Amino acid sequence: MRHRAHVAMVLALAGLSAPALATEPAPAPARTTPAAPTGLAPATPAEAAPAPAAAPAAGPAIKEPAAPPSLAAPAAATAPRGLIHEAAPRPEAAVRIQQRFASKAKLTELSAGFEYLSRGDFYNSPGVRLGAAYYPLESLGLEVRVSHYWSSLDATAQEVVTTTGTLPDSHPPGWVGMAGARYSIGYGKLIVGGLGGILHFEPQAFVHAGIHDNGGEIGPSADFGLGFLVFLMPRLFVRADVPVTLDWEKRYSREVTVFGTSPVLSVGGML
Repeated sequence: MRHRAHVAMVLALAGLSAPALATEPAPAPARTTPAAPTGLAPATPAEAAPAPAAAPAAGPAIKEPAAPPSLAAPAAATAPRGLIHEAAPRPEAAVRIQQRFASKAKLTELSAGFEYLSRGDFYNSPGVRLGAAYYPLESLGLEVRVSHYWSSLDATAQEVVTTTGTLPDSHPPGWVGMAGARYSIGYGKLIVGGLGGILHFEPQAFVHAGIHDNGGEIGPSADFGLGFLVFLMPRLFVRADVPVTLDWEKRYSREVTVFGTSPVLSVGGML
């Protein structure tokens, strides 16, 4: 019984001393948490626990200034090496301009050839032609030419003369003199295997005007056409011309325009 009373007395003394101990100020926490804003529910014990200190945010990357061109490493040192250490050099394209085989600028051309005038006038008219040209430019020449024809009646006209005793009212071609211009359209060359060489040629165009003397009848004449010149040597050539001819003739009752053609094959040289 005494022992029980002694224990009760000790408990009573402990109960009286508890309020005195409770009045002692509690030590301040090392870290305080800011109070929740008004109107929000109080944080739970887990939320009230202090959060670990956040790591400092990484700032913007600082670019280092690029080295000047003189200090920069060469591109060949940084470029990855392949199987070929250096690029193969490209072949250099050589531009070659070949001089003309023959030149006509500032030169005089002389030519002579055979021609045949056909204009449906009941005459056979073979003839010869002499020509000269001066080339102030490589492609342009100023030309004069003279042609003479030995004209004779063809078989049809001779039969008419034999049976009826009449002659055609056309005049036999005799002399023609003209002046004009000749233009070289281009210049080319062609390899000819059978001849074993290169053929140098020029296509040409021409136009002339002048007068004719056909059996005593004198009147205006003109021609125009195309030619093909082939150089045998730089100063020697062969040329074929195919002109269309126009003659204005006075017949018995009227003046007529007579069309014809006179192919010419000539040879010439440059001086």
